[in-house]
Amino acid sequence: MNSLFAQGDLLIEHVDDLPPSGSIVAALPDGVTVLAEGEATGHRHAIHDRVAMFRDDGLARDIPTGLYVGHIRVEDASARLVHDEHAAIELPRGTYRVRRQRELEPKDARIVID
Repeated sequence: MNSLFAQGDLLIEHVDDLPPSGSIVAALPDGVTVLAEGEATGHRHAIHDRVAMFRDDGLARDIPTGLYVGHIRVEDASARLVHDEHAAIELPRGTYRVRRQRELEPKDARIVID
């Protein structure tokens, strides 16, 4: 089983190494790579270390529409994922697939009787 990491609504899955493909997501001018940003708070899931972020929808066919964020490739020994409201995560060298976790509302619940 691949290693899984979670930070807030992001789920980060370690996958087999692969070269960046599809669309390359550029880091901000200050070198920060933003994986996601909170709509209400503006807080960011960000990596301040050097990583390559790319988005290739062909590598995310098994993820429901709208939940795929992209892939990140950590070239150095590790990279640190930070967020203002969550503990930081240290990602070892490798390639990771990043997706949002679904947030269910009470209206989404249903009772199933066998």
